[in-house]
Amino acid sequence: MSPRHPADDLTAFVDGALPPARAAEVRAHLERCAACRAEQERLASAAAAFRRVPPAPVPSPLFSERLAARLAREERPRRPWAARLAAWVEPSSLRWRLAVPAAAAALAGGVIFAAVRMHGAEEAAAAEHLDLLLHYEEVASVGDVASPEDAAVIAQLDEIAPREGRP
Repeated sequence: MSPRHPADDLTAFVDGALPPARAAEVRAHLERCAACRAEQERLASAAAAFRRVPPAPVPSPLFSERLAARLAREERPRRPWAARLAAWVEPSSLRWRLAVPAAAAALAGGVIFAAVRMHGAEEAAAAEHLDLLLHYEEVASVGDVASPEDAAVIAQLDEIAPREGRP
């Protein structure tokens, strides 16, 4: 429809809501324009279909009160960005915002430190028995090394007796 067509007024014309002078202008236009007449007929059939729809049920007497109470509970006024920023850097909340990540970092550091120390302890224990590891074939050839005590006895025997002709 071009700007001269009464497109904006057709719904009001179908509903009977136009002032009499404007309604007469639209009626005269509809007599000359088949496209606007087709649009007016489409709107009239849609309005008739809406009139056939049963009315909405009447809400319970407490509906509006319950709805208002629920909306009041759910409404959260949005504060301006400056007020939100000020609340974020407020000293009481800033302590928590910094304390939680700092505590997490300290805990992670403690875990890493403990893991490194445990690994160091394992290396120290291995270093204590390095001589046994170097002579593993000899120790394993004994065949009866079933416990750490047996390994300690073998280590002491190595210190006592020189390795001259032993297998």
